Amino acid sequence: MVMLGWGTLPAVAASNQERKVTWDGLSEIVGKNVRVVMPDGSRIEGRATELQADALVVNIRKTTNKAAFPKGKFLVARATLRALDVSRNTIYWRTTGVVVGTVAGIGLFAALFETHGLSTSGPAAVGYLAVGAVIPVVGYFVGNAADHHTITYVITP
Repeated sequence: MVMLGWGTLPAVAASNQERKVTWDGLSEIVGKNVRVVMPDGSRIEGRATELQADALVVNIRKTTNKAAFPKGKFLVARATLRALDVSRNTIYWRTTGVVVGTVAGIGLFAALFETHGLSTSGPAAVGYLAVGAVIPVVGYFVGNAADHHTITYVITP
């Protein structure tokens, strides 16, 4: 029950926001990781390196259309850019997940071990130890999902 309640906290903490900005307001994303869907439906991902009067310069690291949008420096024309996503990752919830999961795992193992009076060997003790070890791993993955934040910038005229 505690783990189920604790697991909802990161889901609430993850954020997907939308901001309306003018072209000049995009200067705040320079140096950040961006994802842009191009007019043909291809997606490019990389670091925004410069904002020019008529284009956003992106250093492409991932693309869904390598022929049209190869890796490297690319100018996304102002006329074609309507919106883009900026991703920001933190480590807060991953760290919290591992710490809380470790404490919960140790507590669960100790409680089961004490309740059932098991010896330090045997299949039951190994099973309890395995459950106690899995909880921090689950905490990491739940926290990892909550650590990814995306802000969608919608460019207004």
